[in-house]
Amino acid sequence: GYGIKRIMNTLTGIEAERVNQILKYAIDRLVVLSYVPLSWSDDIVVDIKCQPVLSSLERLWMAEEQLKDLTVNAAGGEAGGTSNNNNMLNVTSGGKDIMIIKQMHRATRAACRNLTADRESLQVIMSRPESQCEDFVKFIKYLSELKSQVLQRLTTTVEDEAANRATLHELTEREQHYEESRNVLQAKLNELRTEKEQVSLGLDQTLRKLQAELADITQHNKVEIDSVQKEMNEAISKATADHELRMRQLQDSVDALDRQVAEVVDRNREEEQRLRRDKTRMEATLNATIAKYDEDMASRSKTLQDLRTWFGQEAKEYALLKEHFDKIDADITRSVEEDSLLKAVARREDFGHYVLFMAAANIQKIFRGRHAREAVAKLKAKSKKGKKGKKGKK
Repeated sequence: GYGIKRIMNTLTGIEAERVNQILKYAIDRLVVLSYVPLSWSDDIVVDIKCQPVLSSLERLWMAEEQLKDLTVNAAGGEAGGTSNNNNMLNVTSGGKDIMIIKQMHRATRAACRNLTADRESLQVIMSRPESQCEDFVKFIKYLSELKSQVLQRLTTTVEDEAANRATLHELTEREQHYEESRNVLQAKLNELRTEKEQVSLGLDQTLRKLQAELADITQHNKVEIDSVQKEMNEAISKATADHELRMRQLQDSVDALDRQVAEVVDRNREEEQRLRRDKTRMEATLNATIAKYDEDMASRSKTLQDLRTWFGQEAKEYALLKEHFDKIDADITRSVEEDSLLKAVARREDFGHYVLFMAAANIQKIFRGRHAREAVAKLKAKSKKGKKGKKGKK
């Protein structure tokens, strides 16, 4: 039994591959035909050198023209003739139509066969993608996808098909669950949208009120600006008159100052001569001071050299002590970091105690609420029983 089942599966795989190859061969021919123009093309005829290809293309184009003429005549007869004339036209043209279609099939097969055999001619045809029909290209694409689907269905086992159906069922259930979730979210969104619209309406009313108040304030400010502008113009006029009076007074003052300047210049000339004599005397004193400065600088240079020697010795001693001080600084830094970490841990511990206290308070609150509600419920039940007992005694 296992051997027979294995042979049947092998035959099924071979047949599936055979169907796939047949469909692939047909699609390849359709791709070649998609590049062939529907009518005579001088550019293609000039570039193709293979005579069998040219002959098959000529027969194909002639069959295309005959089929097109037959279709046009049939359409014209249907538009202008009566029903009897249409029946006669169908009877007379039925045989011719079948014959032209058969010629079309033969010419198509011959063109495909010759183009497949002559690669140079096929390359010339396929170098003009603009001659392809968009609908025909889509048809080839859909047919290729159909080939893939057929091969997949033929090679899929029963177990795989059952697994696919189970997966599809699970995905369908998920889709329904997500659809319900989407409806719930849509309802929440609608509620939020309504709430936001109400808030927006309130804000719009507030905005209009503020705009009205702003218009009143603007009108009031405009009146005040006009009054201020009037007062400012009056102040400017008064300031202009005062400025002219002040300018005349200042001009008189300038004239008096010019006279004083002339007198001061004369006095300063005499003072300049006296200062020049003092300058000559001070230059002699300065030269003596410079000489003394040079002597002082020589002694200070010697002192500086001694200080540099002492600084070198101190630097060596500092280099020896620097490592010890660096370790002390590192210990101080680590101590500061440890203090900060301890403080952070203490803050975290305080926060944990606060959370625990708040949780305990909430738990006590909930427990007390439930206990109070149970007590109230018991009191209500007792009151109802008391009322029923009194009614029975009556």
